[in-house]
Amino acid sequence: MLRGNWFEMGWAWVFALLLLAIIALLATLVVRAFTAGTSRPGPEWAMAGHSGGRVLPPPRSPARQILDQRFARGELSVDEYNEHLKVLGEPPYPAGQEPPRA
Repeated sequence: MLRGNWFEMGWAWVFALLLLAIIALLATLVVRAFTAGTSRPGPEWAMAGHSGGRVLPPPRSPARQILDQRFARGELSVDEYNEHLKVLGEPPYPAGQEPPRA
């Protein structure tokens, strides 16, 4: 039967639990490696849905929001709007294209 080898059996249980933990860790790493691009959370503005099919622009600064509102109200021409965008460090709209009005 056992003949007093309780100490050795205790280490067998520890080894078995350690082996199960390593297998679970490896399985988790394999699953994450194959699904890394689809389920990783990013900035909240990066994905419109969980599938990430549509990419949204980053949130605009308060200064940019005010500038967009002034342009939408007709207080600024396209040239003035583009000039203010340059001051804010954002690229102007291409020539011939008008920025969207809110």
